[in-house]
Amino acid sequence: MAKAKAALEHEIWQLFKRLQIQDKKILVSLSGGVDSLALLLVLNEVLPKENIAAFHFHHGDKGPEESHSYRDQALKFCQQISQSLEIPFHFKKATQAIKTEEEFRNFRYRALEDVQKSEGFDLVSLGHHADDLLESRLLRLIRGTGLQGLGAMKTLEGGKLRPFIEVSKDRLVRYLAEKGIKAFEDPSNSELDPMRNWLRLHWLVSLEKRQPGASASLGRSIERIVAEYQAHQESSLLVKSRLQGSLQDCLSRSFYLTLLPVEQRVLLAQYMYSLGRRDFSQAQIEEIQKHLDNPQKMITFKIAGCVWIINAEQIKVQKS
Repeated sequence: MAKAKAALEHEIWQLFKRLQIQDKKILVSLSGGVDSLALLLVLNEVLPKENIAAFHFHHGDKGPEESHSYRDQALKFCQQISQSLEIPFHFKKATQAIKTEEEFRNFRYRALEDVQKSEGFDLVSLGHHADDLLESRLLRLIRGTGLQGLGAMKTLEGGKLRPFIEVSKDRLVRYLAEKGIKAFEDPSNSELDPMRNWLRLHWLVSLEKRQPGASASLGRSIERIVAEYQAHQESSLLVKSRLQGSLQDCLSRSFYLTLLPVEQRVLLAQYMYSLGRRDFSQAQIEEIQKHLDNPQKMITFKIAGCVWIINAEQIKVQKS
């Protein structure tokens, strides 16, 4: 076995043991691209075959005619590679046009969850890698996030497993080359988020040309900032808020009012994240904070797609 191949597989096996998930049934999201194909191949090497299956999400028949052929070819490729590995294969096709990356992600996750539940899988595994994580963090910075928003994707969270989150895409490319297997990249996959594509194909490429290794250094710097921030919050505000029972389905208004302005913003962001909300900016958090400065006992307003209902005792987002 080639060294690069053996090293990656060994690292992922060690990760599974640390997380104690080596006996879990895992559904792999397979697009046919480098990251998801490498993920399927690695898991096929380190886990019992009966614990793995593949899932492909077809973008559907909407949009330009030339896209249909690529999408059909991607489906066929994923089905064939799964069959060659003797791994069960599932797929679903979109029935309406998908225009944005967020829409595609939501459709795909819902389809994955449907198969996960119907087939009894413990986890859904995604091929997100270190480059994806850096791009997501840069996008959030550009859109005005605070430190809380830089947390982005995690290795294991909410039933989603991302074993490659600390692995570069270059390393996955080398792994496939060692395997002698070529990935299938559907061009329509790159049409969904122009800003992300600009970062990936232009800005980060230019940065690397200007200073080789800068992208990896930037990713490590952001990771250190996030780790230090999370450690600090865990030892201070989050501990206090949990003791006060504030980080549940609502916030204690009296506890909120005891905090410094910066702590109030952190707590509001934590609350939004605890509700599964991700697409909010620091400016929206500050706007919420201004509304909460109102001394009135009863306040209702809508910000960041949420209806906020405040009374003398609690701060709460109305469930949709």
